[in-house]
Amino acid sequence: MVKMQPRRKTPKLRPSTRLHGPELRGLADFVPQIVWMCTPNGDNIYFNRRWVDYTGMTLEESYGEGWNRPFHEDDREAAGKAWSRAVETGEQYQVESRIRAADGTYRWFLMRGEPIKGADGAITKWFGTCTDIQDMKQAEQLLLRSEKLASVGRMAASVAHEINNPLEAITNLLYLAKQSEDMESVRSYIGNAEAELGRVAHITRQSLGFYREQNAPTLVSVQRLLESAIEILNAKIIAKEATVEMRWHMDAHVSVVAGELRQVFANLIANSLHAIDVRGRVELRTSVSFNHANGIRYARVTIADNGRGIEREVRHKLFEPFFTTKGAVGTGLGLWVSKQILDKHQGTIQVRSRAEGPATGTVFRITLPLPALREESL
Repeated sequence: MVKMQPRRKTPKLRPSTRLHGPELRGLADFVPQIVWMCTPNGDNIYFNRRWVDYTGMTLEESYGEGWNRPFHEDDREAAGKAWSRAVETGEQYQVESRIRAADGTYRWFLMRGEPIKGADGAITKWFGTCTDIQDMKQAEQLLLRSEKLASVGRMAASVAHEINNPLEAITNLLYLAKQSEDMESVRSYIGNAEAELGRVAHITRQSLGFYREQNAPTLVSVQRLLESAIEILNAKIIAKEATVEMRWHMDAHVSVVAGELRQVFANLIANSLHAIDVRGRVELRTSVSFNHANGIRYARVTIADNGRGIEREVRHKLFEPFFTTKGAVGTGLGLWVSKQILDKHQGTIQVRSRAEGPATGTVFRITLPLPALREESL
């Protein structure tokens, strides 16, 4: 008789609830991001191996405030200020900056830092990562160039349309002048033709002015940029028989790249013209506000329409690339590019919309910082 041995129970494996120092360091060195830690007052006390391999700096060189050294000179101050603000307020740290590699080249990184707090709510340390976003940045630049080219194409088509109308009028007036034997009528026809030529000259000068604009920020009139955007879209306005109402509180001047801000205005006004019905209304307003918290004045631009509105379910996607409410006629880049441009100029953009009920429509509100000026001068 064979005696059966009792079956052994397979021991249950308990997950480890604690990682020891060497294990944590090994895990941190394995992840693709740069990992770092700082003291509550913002001094660096740890970098993983990725930082050393990428920057070529030793850990000793990186500790304290040495971490800021490989930042691009155009990004260093902003990154430092953002970090100081995070340490002071205890809020999340997030910034995009270029960091120099060991071979002297630069790549874009997204830096994120979170405060680790103790039971008493006090920050015990900061933990963060640096993620390489160079490929994403290059893709964004390609999209921006694509939309900029499309914008130039739309402007060229608008200019061609605006010039074609007076040229047709000139052709007809010259024909009538040739056929007429009444000198008074001939003079009238020629006078009208000269007036139309003046329109062509004005449009040409305006177009050359757009072309020659600098790519560096300059102090420009918000009102004038809005008016020039309207002029670019004049053909669309006429085709829709739209009413464009303008209300300027004051002619604020902002430091921007003029062509880029005009592109934002033209994008938003064109969207409104697309959304309204024939004989619809677009309202443009400007005003100035003062933020007592930070002591900064802002120019506010409101672009409102009584069009079909935007469905609530999709509003959160409006500023995502390739999302469009225009179907096959939209590229999905206009609002995304507009937000990129405003972010670049420390501006903001907000949207309100109603797509149901008797009063439908959409309102976009833009804010841009104004040059420093005392509040009492408002």
